[in-house]
Amino acid sequence: LNNKNMRYRSVVLDMTVTLDAKLKQLETAVNRQQPVRDFLQVIGESKEILMEIQSYIEREERSAGEINKTNYNK
Repeated sequence: LNNKNMRYRSVVLDMTVTLDAKLKQLETAVNRQQPVRDFLQVIGESKEILMEIQSYIEREERSAGEINKTNYNK
């Protein structure tokens, strides 16, 4: 059995949906001119989600021909 699917595909996809919701929260905060602390809270939550997504992706097995250049932590 040669399974090349992501093991955590559904988890990662769910997290991207959550991250999209956070971006919509930021748009709403801009439109309503909410306090900076509200922006900072949503940004902090978004960064945590991104770190979780990166962690799941790094756990995935790499294919033989995969080029693994990661610049997202710079």
